[in-house]
Amino acid sequence: MRRPSTQSLVVPLLTVAFASTATGRELSIELARASNAHVDARGIHFRLVPAPAGAALTLAIEQLHSATLGLDGRLEWSCTLRRVDERASACEGPVALHSEHGVARAALRVRSERAQLALSLDQGERSITLELPFADGLAPTARLQRVPADWLRAPLALAWRGGDIRSGTIDAQVRWHGDGDIDATFAADGVRAGTFDGSFAAEGLALHGSFATSASAQSRRITTGLQAGGGTLQVGALRVALPATPVDIALDARVGEDGTWAVERFAWRDPDVLAFEARGEFEPAAAAPLRALSVSSAELVFPAVKQRYAATLFAAHGLGGLALDGRLRGSVDIDAGRLRGLALSTDALDVRDPARALAIDAIAGSLDWRASGEGAPTSLAWRKVKAGDVVLGPAHSSWRARDGSLELQGALRTALAGGTLVFERTVLRPFADAGMRAATHFRAERLGYENADGTLAAAHVGADGELRVDVDAGEPRFRLDARLQGGEALAGAFYVSLPDKPVAVAADLVMRADRWQVERFTWNDPDVLAFVASGEFAPLATPPLQALRLELDDARLGPALQRYARSWLATHGYGELAAAGRLRGQVELDRAGLRRFAASAEDVTVRDGAGRFTLDGLDGTIDWDVARDRPATSFGWRALELFELPFGPARAGLASRGGTITLAQPLAVDVLGGQLRLERFTAQPRSPRGNRYTASFALGGIDMARLSDVFGWPRFPGKLSGGIPEIEFAGERIEFRGGLDLYAFDGHLGLSGLALERPFGVAPSLSADAHFENLDLEQVTRAFSFGGMSGRLSGTIGGVRLVDWSPVAFDAWLRTDGGGRMSYKAVNDLTAIGGGGGLSANLQTMALKLFDTFGYRRLGIRCILRDDVCAMGGIEPIPVAVVAGGAGESTDGYTIVEGSGLPRITIVGHRRRVDWPTLVRRLVEATRGSGPVIE
Repeated sequence: MRRPSTQSLVVPLLTVAFASTATGRELSIELARASNAHVDARGIHFRLVPAPAGAALTLAIEQLHSATLGLDGRLEWSCTLRRVDERASACEGPVALHSEHGVARAALRVRSERAQLALSLDQGERSITLELPFADGLAPTARLQRVPADWLRAPLALAWRGGDIRSGTIDAQVRWHGDGDIDATFAADGVRAGTFDGSFAAEGLALHGSFATSASAQSRRITTGLQAGGGTLQVGALRVALPATPVDIALDARVGEDGTWAVERFAWRDPDVLAFEARGEFEPAAAAPLRALSVSSAELVFPAVKQRYAATLFAAHGLGGLALDGRLRGSVDIDAGRLRGLALSTDALDVRDPARALAIDAIAGSLDWRASGEGAPTSLAWRKVKAGDVVLGPAHSSWRARDGSLELQGALRTALAGGTLVFERTVLRPFADAGMRAATHFRAERLGYENADGTLAAAHVGADGELRVDVDAGEPRFRLDARLQGGEALAGAFYVSLPDKPVAVAADLVMRADRWQVERFTWNDPDVLAFVASGEFAPLATPPLQALRLELDDARLGPALQRYARSWLATHGYGELAAAGRLRGQVELDRAGLRRFAASAEDVTVRDGAGRFTLDGLDGTIDWDVARDRPATSFGWRALELFELPFGPARAGLASRGGTITLAQPLAVDVLGGQLRLERFTAQPRSPRGNRYTASFALGGIDMARLSDVFGWPRFPGKLSGGIPEIEFAGERIEFRGGLDLYAFDGHLGLSGLALERPFGVAPSLSADAHFENLDLEQVTRAFSFGGMSGRLSGTIGGVRLVDWSPVAFDAWLRTDGGGRMSYKAVNDLTAIGGGGGLSANLQTMALKLFDTFGYRRLGIRCILRDDVCAMGGIEPIPVAVVAGGAGESTDGYTIVEGSGLPRITIVGHRRRVDWPTLVRRLVEATRGSGPVIE
């Protein structure tokens, strides 16, 4: 390697200077320019003036430029030239470089001997000395003492174009040999350096060691041995905090003419933390620089090695919380950018990953993987594995490497959830770019499990099957083909009692970066339940379920309900539901909700053990799609019963167009001697306003006597008729818009504002408003076994609310339109309702026995029910204080009946606030049908 020729300018000038001193003559030299590959000097002025004490020498260069030395400016140097002895002369004096950055000053000493020329530049404790021998074959030497890194930035920039050294102090001795070889020893403190792209950085390093480079025909060899301590190194995502105790580093490499590095040896030794030997080949300019790498004799001691060398690397891969404890030994071979071999061994290694709820205790043994060929069997064991709530017991396994695979020798057996889990015929291809990564046959026996809150549980579950993991374009694909046999499982409200006969389960799942794609999931419980599903699930999205398609191939409702849905139905109030028949269908969901639904029933019977409904002989099809028209369908039943109301057989035709299901024509159903006619029905499972179901119907000729028998009411005549122009169903609420009319007791009774919540669920709720006009009191009292009365009755019962079919609130007002007559028993019954306790055997009562009936002018009774208490009133409105609960039983009474004629009676209520159960008891006693006995 050709070196910068400092002698080309300095040596001739000094030679002339020393010669002129000998003759005692003054000398001046003017040069316009002198330059070589490394230095360009212009306007050179050299002057030597002899004097008895030594010649005065001055050198001025108007423009000095050297990229190699980092010099640019005007140079001035003056010294006194004197002879030291017979063989040497020296000239020492101040030198100054004037540049745009200011003036840099130092002392420059030149010593000329017969064999060499020595130049020394001093600035305080900093110095650079160059020894330039005249004879061929002798190596020039440079010595640096406490030299700032800034002084070397320019020459180093020529060798390291991608980065620079920014600070630090350097001591070194460097020798350049004639054949281009270089050897050096060095020490550096506080080194700060890095690449411009940030891929490499060093901060605060302390280094000392040796360096040598030598050239051959096609390459240059570089060797170094050094110790590094303190400071930090950063390479990509890897950040290393070097310890104060030195780390030993050794390098022996060759650099080819094409820039390729062949590393014969790279050694790193950080005692009790990290040690390894490596060799390899890489091409820095290539897109994939690493050609080959072989790491041997590696030993990593955790947790120290992670804390010191790999904390940022682990964090960059989402493993910042991963904790390892123990020693890990191993080796790695990479060829042509591909992994060819990996061997790992440990005596005891513990793994903890809190983020993934994973813990592995006491991993011991080894694995020896090879890309080709066959290796000797190795063993691997653990004491315990815990993943979430799942715990695996101790296990021991044997593995053999063969052509890129790890093959399980024999079986791996471990305890799991009170049972046993066995893996057999297991093959792992951990570094396959595509195709199979893992395949195994597994067998589980009598597994049991329960999570902390009891929402997930299993007992005595048996299973066997095959699991395969493939990789396609970097995405893992899981394929499961299993058979479940026996046992029980609970997931939330779903409880399954698996049969002894195997249930076949298969799944094909692709795991992408942000979602899981279930391409196929099948469940086949012969003669009970069979379906196929596919879908997409994104755990971090809203909603997580992005798509679902389910094809119900066969559901035998009797055994399927008992096996799979019993507990879920019980939590929704249908614990006594029984069913039979066969069901097929299809369901599709997307992010916005339901988009496709079809169901086909064959001779389906459904009975609610609580007596709320019964459906017998259902068959037919429903077919709906949110975006496409579907063929016309129909369904019907042999018998239907709702709350013990019997409905006759019927069949309905349906049309599905534009995302709406409609009733093709009105549907008439016989009920209790009359008819219910469904005039209109539409279902929009995915309308702009959400799921919406509307209908209208009419009632005609319903026999009230038969209706009374069904509901256990007192039997009374009449016909029920009316119509509801619109019913809207959303969620679990049915709202009836319009009213129902009942013509009975020679009068009219109407219902409006009717709404029903959870009609077939837990604690059904009903709200309504009722009004009635001109009812014949004689017929009413006879029907309900109340004391006989004549007259016409009207009234309102507003704000009615029933929960589980028991009243919890209403505002009732019953009144007569004009007067009438009432029996002695009616007087007694009304007195009891008002809190009077009925008629007693006093003189007044004895006198009343002389009369059969009594005239009255007005009758009124009021009750406002709140919180199981009735605020009572009569003909006049109830005081606000009574309704609010501020009045007690001592409040003045209220008139229920205002008498007329002789004998004139007035019935007064005495208790303003009556417990609802007490009032109900009084009403029951009043309607038992027996009159008072007066002695």
